[in-house]
Amino acid sequence: MKDLFLILFIAGIVWLVWRAFTGKPTPPPQASEPMPKEDPQIRHLRNAMQFATTQHKALTKKQREQDAWQQAFGHAKASELDQLSGTEFEEFLAGLFRAQGYAAELTAVTGDYGADLILSKDGRRIAVQAKRHVGSVGVQAVQEALSGQAYYQCDTAWVITTGVFTTNARALAKKSGVKMIGRSDIGNLMAQHSAKIKND
Repeated sequence: MKDLFLILFIAGIVWLVWRAFTGKPTPPPQASEPMPKEDPQIRHLRNAMQFATTQHKALTKKQREQDAWQQAFGHAKASELDQLSGTEFEEFLAGLFRAQGYAAELTAVTGDYGADLILSKDGRRIAVQAKRHVGSVGVQAVQEALSGQAYYQCDTAWVITTGVFTTNARALAKKSGVKMIGRSDIGNLMAQHSAKIKND
């Protein structure tokens, strides 16, 4: 009997030591209490702060892009556009139209389905085929613009070039509603941008 008491006593001490080192056992799960409802004003304030932060990031990014464009192309003259590569010309046009209040998105360099640039303004989407070209721009450019309009689900299509349009290209553009923007039109947009910058 004495041995049994001693064994129980030692077992009790071992159990107490083990419990002290391992912590208390997890209590059995109780019925979950409903989470307290969030105050609508706090939720509204948090959502407003998230929206403001997102808008600030977007505007900051847009301003950085426009500043970089202004640094690279802001003081260029229409005659200098011939020195640009095709990709640089597309980037130039994107920045020029952003300065005019358009949202501008460059398409993939290869496999663009006929549109180098998608412009958006006042709910209208425009597929732009850009041709940094010294010579004549023909019917194919108009066909590519129409293809881009269909693929990107745009409302209209433009062809913008530093070159000159052939008679056939102009005829097809007129019949299909494609707007043709040539070197002098680009020069006018650049002049408007320069005047705006000076007035600001």
